[in-house]
Amino acid sequence: MIRMYAQFAFNNPKLHFLNLCLLAMVIMVSTYQVLANEELVFSIGLLLPVVPFFVFAKASDYKRKYLHG
Repeated sequence: MIRMYAQFAFNNPKLHFLNLCLLAMVIMVSTYQVLANEELVFSIGLLLPVVPFFVFAKASDYKRKYLHG
């Protein structure tokens, strides 16, 4: 899965950037909701991006090592 996403990010850098921006927006909105409403149910939005960010980090490492362009 990491190799596939690395190839996707290499071939489609704009979509990869859009993915990063969407996850950053989820974090920002969730942080605001937790602080404004003081309800912990919104903290799920802070945990949601953990797995995709892990995939992005591993894909970046793979891309740097094996995909040249």
